[in-house]
Amino acid sequence: MSKTISLTGMRSFVAVCETGGVRAAADRIGRTPSAVSMTLKQLEDDIGAPLFESERKGALSPVGRIVLDEARAMIAHYDRACLAMTSYAADRQGRCDVASVPSVAVTLLPRAIAQLRAEGSKFDIHVRDSDSNAIVEAVENGMVEVGLCVLATKRPQLSFEPLFHEPLDFVCPVDHHLAKSKRPLKWSQLDGESFIHNGAAAALGIAQTEALAASSRLTATNVSSNLAMVEAGLGVTILPRLCRWKCSHAVRFVPLADPRSSRTVGWIAKAGRNLQPAARRFVECIRLQTQASEGEFGYAAA
Repeated sequence: MSKTISLTGMRSFVAVCETGGVRAAADRIGRTPSAVSMTLKQLEDDIGAPLFESERKGALSPVGRIVLDEARAMIAHYDRACLAMTSYAADRQGRCDVASVPSVAVTLLPRAIAQLRAEGSKFDIHVRDSDSNAIVEAVENGMVEVGLCVLATKRPQLSFEPLFHEPLDFVCPVDHHLAKSKRPLKWSQLDGESFIHNGAAAALGIAQTEALAASSRLTATNVSSNLAMVEAGLGVTILPRLCRWKCSHAVRFVPLADPRSSRTVGWIAKAGRNLQPAARRFVECIRLQTQASEGEFGYAAA
């Protein structure tokens, strides 16, 4: 029979790790140092292994490093769930926690939220933007309820509903020799270019982008950073077409001839779990805005 791990113990452990000591952790969480020490000892007994390399608690043990990641995720999920329940009980509106890839966060997401506000919906919406891998992890860990992202591989613990399919384009400065190409570009035309590597291009998983990445000396994970570097003349890159609606006039998006240069964006949630009312209505609005904006943004709604 498995033991019950105390949430209080997890909070004490995380506080010690983040503050660097028992006394500072006690001040943060409003307990005495002796109480924190006893709680940590009980947590180690429940887990069955030391969490620190020594009594000074200056370095985590291998088990401690794993427990720290899990504890942070568990606390975030618990706090979010409690807030959602109390918010819903107070006004029957609740709240929605969503994570989104940046290109959707600056285009479709504001429109969906505006629609909710126009309808009179008063529930709280908490948005974080991140890359798809981090969003998948956040949904799996319960840190957010809904994610808007690309799901590269099926995960049995997640449900995925496609929203739209869109191309990834070649992105270059406006004065680049390929900027005014009248035809979609072939991969051979990109040979010799200074490529700025990013997660969207890497996620394609095709030999041509891998070859570009292999020769790259510059990597940027954020869309805004990629666009700024292209504008500064530091290189060229490949980004989802949706990104062009928030970029400056100093860069150009040029289509690629390879149909494999595309992605499918959808919404994810934990499989087998009913969405809270606020999250359910949010997803409905995202669907509607995706369909309504198809012609404007140049993707194909699913």
